[in-house]
Amino acid sequence: MAKRNDLKKRLKAADRRRNRRQAVQGSGVNTPPSQPSVSASDMIVDLLMAYVSEEKSPSDIVAVTALKTCARGDLPSKDPARTLAIKMKEVESRPGVTARAYRGALKELIEAAALHQESQKETPDAFLAYLSILAGSV
Repeated sequence: MAKRNDLKKRLKAADRRRNRRQAVQGSGVNTPPSQPSVSASDMIVDLLMAYVSEEKSPSDIVAVTALKTCARGDLPSKDPARTLAIKMKEVESRPGVTARAYRGALKELIEAAALHQESQKETPDAFLAYLSILAGSV
């Protein structure tokens, strides 16, 4: 009987080791295929650049209002900002864009806009000009 109990212990230990190995190896096998990396901030900047090219007189106020209301989850009441915000909200539902990446992109762009609001009196629409320079250089 002593040999039988010893054998059972060793078999159970071997099963535990095997299960641990399979769990570690299996975690890499069961992961879903990675989607191509998509930058939410690039998509939003593209929308802002499309707004600049389409609008007769684009303004930072409209762009910043759309960014801030999207970050809050609302929609602006005035039309140019509302249209832009609706397009920005569509970015969140695109494949490969996570909600976290979308919120992070909005936050980064709002922070960049805040840096350019100080020079608003000297150069109006400095934020959109800054984005167009960056988009042109890439």
